[in-house]
Amino acid sequence: MAQRKNSQLEANRQKRLGHNLGWKKLLPVGAIIFLSALTVLQAFPGWFAKFDDPARLGATVKILTTNGFTLRWAEKMATTNHAGFDLVFVHGSPGGAGVWATQFDTLATNANLFAYDRPGFGKSKPLLAQPHLPMQVDALMTLLASATTNPVLLIGHSYGSPIALLAALEHPGKIRGALLIGGDVDPAQEKPFWVQYFCGWRATSWMLPRALRQCNREMLTVRADLAVMQKQLPQLAVPVLMLHGDRDPLVPVENVAWLENQLDALGKTNLFAKIILPGVNHFIPWEHPIEVAHALHQLGQMTRAQIPANSLTR
Repeated sequence: MAQRKNSQLEANRQKRLGHNLGWKKLLPVGAIIFLSALTVLQAFPGWFAKFDDPARLGATVKILTTNGFTLRWAEKMATTNHAGFDLVFVHGSPGGAGVWATQFDTLATNANLFAYDRPGFGKSKPLLAQPHLPMQVDALMTLLASATTNPVLLIGHSYGSPIALLAALEHPGKIRGALLIGGDVDPAQEKPFWVQYFCGWRATSWMLPRALRQCNREMLTVRADLAVMQKQLPQLAVPVLMLHGDRDPLVPVENVAWLENQLDALGKTNLFAKIILPGVNHFIPWEHPIEVAHALHQLGQMTRAQIPANSLTR
């Protein structure tokens, strides 16, 4: 009996030793994986810095500091602004003004073009801006107050879309229409992954470079912001057009039907239009610039139908 008990104890000891050796072997592997992931994350800004840089736009780059913001933007002024309004581009998250290079290069328009780094990205400040749509709208309107006296059509991509929509809801005197490209507007579609919550903690957020940290903060707060904006939809007074790919893996195409249904219930279908691109993903501005141009043309027609022509001139 004693011999059997000793054998059992020895077997248990060997089992524990095996587990300990297993963990000791896994720890270095885990550390290597962690450090590799951290290296990739820290390299992220360098990979995309040139893509986001407004220098890509072939336009005049300016910096404004006022009202607690430092805003960097690019402007490409038309010789004669026969369009009667300016086009202002709002990038997603993460991103920068430079993502609109294709539009600045290919749009056949006689409108003035503006694109800017949103606070928290590029050279705009605060560097860690409050991750909420109203603050981003405040920054946008601060820029417009300084950069142009013309009425504006906003073009937002991804997270830039709800910024454009909220600005249109709150400032219809200045914003005469909004094009939402791959835009998230439905609160129910915002479903962050567990790793986003993990990286949102103060103790772990340091692992992310600034642009990704700001992006993650925006993704974790946008659902609540969209729910608040939903209550403001009854005040919509300018046209909104949604351009969306039906194979968008980041912002589901169901967002389009949601906004359409919301505005239909409010009796505002005359202010809404949609273009669904079959087989297309999230990156419409640089992969499908012709469709962006067509959508802008349609939005311009909707705007002119809503507003007397003499109010669109300088």
